[in-house]
Amino acid sequence: MKLLIFEWAAGTYTYNDIAETLDGMGISHRTVSYQFEDKNEDEFFVYRFGQVLEDDSYDAVFSVNYFPLVAKCCNERSIKYISWSYDNPLDVPDIEKTLGLPANHVFLFDRIQTEGYRKKGFTNVHHMPLAVNSSRLDRIKATKREADLYASDISFVGKMYDSMFEQYRGLMNDFCRGYTDALVAAQSKVYGYYFVDEMLTDQFMDDINAHFRQLKSDTEFTLDRSALSYAIAAQITRNERLIILNILAKRMKVNVYSWSRCDLLQNVHYMGSADYYEQMPKIFKESKINLNITLKILQSGIPLRVMDILGAGGFLLTNYQPEIAEHFIDGTDVVMYESIEDAVEKALYYINNDDKRRMIARNGHDKAAQLFSYDKQLGEILRTAGLIS
Repeated sequence: MKLLIFEWAAGTYTYNDIAETLDGMGISHRTVSYQFEDKNEDEFFVYRFGQVLEDDSYDAVFSVNYFPLVAKCCNERSIKYISWSYDNPLDVPDIEKTLGLPANHVFLFDRIQTEGYRKKGFTNVHHMPLAVNSSRLDRIKATKREADLYASDISFVGKMYDSMFEQYRGLMNDFCRGYTDALVAAQSKVYGYYFVDEMLTDQFMDDINAHFRQLKSDTEFTLDRSALSYAIAAQITRNERLIILNILAKRMKVNVYSWSRCDLLQNVHYMGSADYYEQMPKIFKESKINLNITLKILQSGIPLRVMDILGAGGFLLTNYQPEIAEHFIDGTDVVMYESIEDAVEKALYYINNDDKRRMIARNGHDKAAQLFSYDKQLGEILRTAGLIS
């Protein structure tokens, strides 16, 4: 078997682990990289990628995350296109125009997102949780200097999210603003079920956009449901991250790793960004508690950050997610919270119970390695795509 791997940008998360696993499986592969400005239109890419496909014989094209232009090129030449995404939402405009192409085999890590596409008739979309390369992560050791640098009570790796929610809210009439505020307040208290999309009805969206046009009759802007839903999810997630981190930082040492500094975070130790392959595993190993606060719009799946923490052998404190609860035992393999108050209480408890914390971290590492190895997950992907039996 020979695969062509398309990499959108150098350093894509999971790419190295996938390539290493394919090598171990004896599967030949070649990689080409290109970064679009427009994921749906790029004449140069279509021409050049088409030449690459025709220069050699490939059984399939594989990519981390889904790219419409790759799908079109493969479909025109009847070459299977396999994508395995760690993004949610997928951030692909007009994705449904190409998602159903016959050449496509699309794998998503969130079961509810997958079911949503399948209910729309996209039977070539499949559920596949993400993976851990525990053997690679086990080999990574921090030096004494690194251990001192990364040591903390709580570590959080991620951003605070810059949401458009306040801008959208400021342009709404009183009724729509009040309805949206109530929706944010209600969704903030619910874990494991994202109901915002159901509540943003066609009539409600029409009312919002009608008011926009009243404010500026010549506006060409139309707010769609997906944009408002994402803005709401980002705002809720931002609020939760800020509140939890600020509360914990008053009581213990909290290290925050992010591309950008947030002035609303008080008393935390801002550590700058962290390299995915070299630094992050050491951070997870040297932190007493690794905090995961999932983007609210991610409805059921196990995010990549959770796999990263568990694979490195770190102790994980995470918001409740249905698929985490399906595969891991709360209080044995991981620790899950169901409210901001619950997160703070559990962090305070486990920071003072070293033996329990270390035991849970070991259990989580071993369970993740057993259930979600790259060998296992990629083997299932290739079988589903009809490339191996």
